[in-house]
Amino acid sequence: MTVDELSSAAAQLYSRWIRDLSRILTARNSGPRGWSTLILNAPEGMSVHANDASANGLVLKLSPNAAPEEIAALKKRAIQEASKDRRKILLRLSASDIVDRTIQIPTAASDLVEPLLRNQMDRIVPWPVDETHYGYQIVGTNADAPDQLDIYVAATTRKIVDNALHRAHALGLRPYAVDFASEPAAATGIELLSLEADALKQTGHVLHIVLMVLLAASVAMGSFGFYLDFDRTSRNDGLEEKITAAKSQVEEITKLNDENTRLKEQREHLTKRKITEPPAFLLFEAMSRALPDSAYLTEFEIHGRETRIVGKSDDPTALITTLEDSPHFEDVRFSAPTTRQEGDTVGTFSIVGRAEGGANLEAQP
Repeated sequence: MTVDELSSAAAQLYSRWIRDLSRILTARNSGPRGWSTLILNAPEGMSVHANDASANGLVLKLSPNAAPEEIAALKKRAIQEASKDRRKILLRLSASDIVDRTIQIPTAASDLVEPLLRNQMDRIVPWPVDETHYGYQIVGTNADAPDQLDIYVAATTRKIVDNALHRAHALGLRPYAVDFASEPAAATGIELLSLEADALKQTGHVLHIVLMVLLAASVAMGSFGFYLDFDRTSRNDGLEEKITAAKSQVEEITKLNDENTRLKEQREHLTKRKITEPPAFLLFEAMSRALPDSAYLTEFEIHGRETRIVGKSDDPTALITTLEDSPHFEDVRFSAPTTRQEGDTVGTFSIVGRAEGGANLEAQP
């Protein structure tokens, strides 16, 4: 086993151990949390609703242009209602705040919904992707295409969410999440933004810090033990031999620390390489969209970010411009002369280009 393989295996083992231990130590809620107090944001204003048998329904309503005096007057009532269960305060956006759409993805890619949505988000929303909060729900198999899944996507802008949160905070309410539901009073909806830290990640982070502290304490205690041993044995015969042994142990610890640092750097290099190199299926999808119907491929090779295609087209030269215009490829050029056999209407081409990598590729249309 090479050093790189050993480093990768060690990193995976450590991450899996931390994750499993975090699951054991972290209390997880089963199913959707729902809401006890619902803050509904709508064009006609913000309303607060209760969800209990004694006060089911509208509690208060805040007009869109409410003055500070009106907000102050309603704040006490809102806080009183929310105090029944502060962990279940939910902010819900109305249909006027949302852009929704049902898209299709291959059933085989059901475990890749998140990256596929990020790749297509700029086709769904008319504003910048980095200003977007969105959520999705897997509807089921498409009625007309059994090999496709219907995915319902709901998206909104960061500005809408921030404004709604600002008005909720002005009423003294701190929601745990922002969601959307077609039925305003539904028990659960599509979560657009979680306002809580991931408890599992928090536990894992704390475990990692504790382990590092224990390791540092162990090293410190070991070093102190070496010092005491040196101080005691320095008064006896054979002082030089014991000093040499102590130095040898310290050097071994230093070598182990240096090796650990080197393995960590190699792991970070592998992680960075994984992020920057584009996924093959996304490159293939981008190439399929870019090539015209009159061209087809006989070879498709990917080496890191370098992509090479060989095929036939009635106008091979025009493919260079077509691929250069695509946001997924750059530095597109012929890697061999174009040939056309006598009597053929199409020519054989060999083209190479460099793909936009990792997260940059997934963000492209």
